[in-house]
Amino acid sequence: MRKFVIIGGKGMAVRFVSEEFKQEVSELLKFFNDYGIEHNFEYLSDDYEEDDEEDVEDLIIDENYVLPTWFPHSDYEEEHTIGELLDVIYGARKIIDFDEYKLISKRVALFYIDSQIQELIYGAGLDIPTITEVIDDQEYTINIVNGLTSYGIKLIIDDLFNKYVPPVDESDFFIEISAEDTIDVKIIESLLDAYLFELKSTLNISIHLSSRMSEDKTVYRTDTRRLRPLLRGKGVHELLKLYNSSLSSSNYEILVLTYTKVIEYVSQTVIQQDLINSATKKLFSPRALNPDANYILELGKIFEGNRNNQKDYFAIKLTIETCCDLNEIATEAPPFLKFTRKLNKHSKNDDKVKAFEEVANAISNTRNMFSHAKTNYEKKGMECPTDQLEGFTECLDILAQQVIRWFAKENEDNRVI
Repeated sequence: MRKFVIIGGKGMAVRFVSEEFKQEVSELLKFFNDYGIEHNFEYLSDDYEEDDEEDVEDLIIDENYVLPTWFPHSDYEEEHTIGELLDVIYGARKIIDFDEYKLISKRVALFYIDSQIQELIYGAGLDIPTITEVIDDQEYTINIVNGLTSYGIKLIIDDLFNKYVPPVDESDFFIEISAEDTIDVKIIESLLDAYLFELKSTLNISIHLSSRMSEDKTVYRTDTRRLRPLLRGKGVHELLKLYNSSLSSSNYEILVLTYTKVIEYVSQTVIQQDLINSATKKLFSPRALNPDANYILELGKIFEGNRNNQKDYFAIKLTIETCCDLNEIATEAPPFLKFTRKLNKHSKNDDKVKAFEEVANAISNTRNMFSHAKTNYEKKGMECPTDQLEGFTECLDILAQQVIRWFAKENEDNRVI
């Protein structure tokens, strides 16, 4: 039997369904006040005055009571019940993982999707069904939601918003995976991929996971007022087009594959240049005027070495050694690049060699891990850990830029395209 908590005497009485629920509402209002969320709930305020009219119906406040709220810098106006507000705040406080792509909490997982779905739902009148799956006696509900979510509340808590990018917006769409109890993080990704597949194969809807913009924390370079001359010439446009294809993506796997393709595009020019330089040095030897068997064999080893350089790892290593300055990524290098992180202007040559080998192995191994089917791939040991991919892709971006500039400075006759 519910125990009502009554506020007021004569006239209208305001009743809470329990003392515990009244305390929850009190904590909810404190949360709102702490984070600048406005509301019009007055029944726990010291300024509240009861209604003296005898015929006014008593007010019962429970989880279904609609509490209008206004979020910082947001025009979002949809009303929510106290129960819904308590749920989204609970989700924002019980965080397991959170970034610009997703929020995974104790009972809910949210994956941000691009705004194209808004046109499909509102413009084309598309009704995407909710899916319920039972796995290991746990029921999961998968749905597409928009507007107020735990993600928006988390942005408010972390102060990741401003007047241009509000924390809660009607155009924010997410794939939501929720559970009554605690979700199993290990199966969330498989449910997400299965859901995306069914939407495509059954309804022909392609939903793209995306990154949710928050307050821009990017450090921009403001100490220069000019740009370098634009890069043009033989092979440069194709190379820049390949690099620029990464600009629209924040997916680490796509970025690793794209930046590696940039390096490999230039590697053929580097390999040919290395062959020409090595062979030229050999042919300038006085022994070339009267070559013996040993001289011919030595010359053959140069061409044999060139064939080895065309292999994956060696091509990347030679290109990085030729085109890049690893000191430029030393401070950005993730922890698994141990030798690279130690580089400085006083580093010995042996330390630089180890760093080049380390970076080349990391690029080759990580690219192969992403490009090969997971069932067929055996790890080689220098694959970038998942939690370090952000830093690794930032380093690859810098290296790709260095490789592009080296290629553009080469004589057009030397470029292999």
